[in-house]
Amino acid sequence: MSDIVNRLRRRIFRLFNSLSRRLHRISLDVSRLAGQVNDVSAQEKQLSAQLAQTTQTLNGLSGQVSALAARTEPFAAQISSLQAEVASLIATRRAVRTLLQGRIGTTVSIESNAGAISGTLTAVGEDFAQILEPTGDIVLIPLANVTSVS
Repeated sequence: MSDIVNRLRRRIFRLFNSLSRRLHRISLDVSRLAGQVNDVSAQEKQLSAQLAQTTQTLNGLSGQVSALAARTEPFAAQISSLQAEVASLIATRRAVRTLLQGRIGTTVSIESNAGAISGTLTAVGEDFAQILEPTGDIVLIPLANVTSVS
């Protein structure tokens, strides 16, 4: 019987040692995991602070963008008006150029801001008309200054 009790003691002792080693390993794992949880928690706090700072900066920039947009609205209206005016001038200049190109080599009278000029139309450029006056003078007239052609 004493033999059986000794074997049982040895088995219980081995079992106790085995459980003790396992418990120690589990304790180390729990400590390591607790450290990792603390690290993640610290990183979360840092990220939260950075997010708050970034949100504050973004709100400030958003306000600045709104202020700039409000300041640029009048310019947008002016630009639109100028674009319409330029388009009108270009269309008029194109119409005058097209009309004059069909009259090259003929006698024309062109009214401009500087007065009337008559003579033979010798050339039409991108933005000018060339007239040879009866006196032999060559006159260049900017198409933007032409008010009428006859």
